[in-house]
Amino acid sequence: MAVRRTTLFDQVAGEIVDLIEESGLKPGDDVPSEGELAARFGVNRLAVREAIRVLSAREILVSSQGRPARVNVPSARVFGQILQFRLRQQSLEVADVLDARAAIEGALASRAAARVASGDASPDAAGALLDEMEDAVEDRDRFVALDLAFHHEIARMAGNGMLELVLESLSDILTAHRLASYEGRSRRGDSQRATITAHRRILAAIATGAQDDAVAAMAAHLDETGEDLAVS
Repeated sequence: MAVRRTTLFDQVAGEIVDLIEESGLKPGDDVPSEGELAARFGVNRLAVREAIRVLSAREILVSSQGRPARVNVPSARVFGQILQFRLRQQSLEVADVLDARAAIEGALASRAAARVASGDASPDAAGALLDEMEDAVEDRDRFVALDLAFHHEIARMAGNGMLELVLESLSDILTAHRLASYEGRSRRGDSQRATITAHRRILAAIATGAQDDAVAAMAAHLDETGEDLAVS
């Protein structure tokens, strides 16, 4: 099958991705050799080698000298790096990020509440994280790590892999915002325990299966985060 797209390296990379999907290759499976791929796509081996390098940089493949490239599962980190670059280039406001978080995390909270109500998820792990946060109020880095873990646990409870991936890809952005929020809350003279209180409101709504209340509690929490960031 000859390549019909226009830019060679990306064309070949796209053809390799298509081949992986069409062949049902799984993570860890070898893709055909450079020579086989070159013959299949009607290009030279250099084009294939560069395409494999591109796909390895995207974590779609793992390549090592002396053996064929293998299929890999890209981490959310790759998507996150691209997203952060776009955010910096477009100079998006903090409010834009918070609006996006409200949409994503509101949906996650709603789904988590529904799954708890149906018996498909449990709020216990999230509750344990909040108990740990109580002991970490004066330890900024640990407090922030537990804060993020709480939000990721809600995403896990929601059972939507796509939304969970999107939230995970925002991890670096959320960490930076949460550190700034911690400092902003301190400057405002408010206790970090207010964050735990907001989290407990979210979790209480989820634990009782109250989807609308869970969305409202998440929105209120993010509004408070916006106030903290405004003075950080």
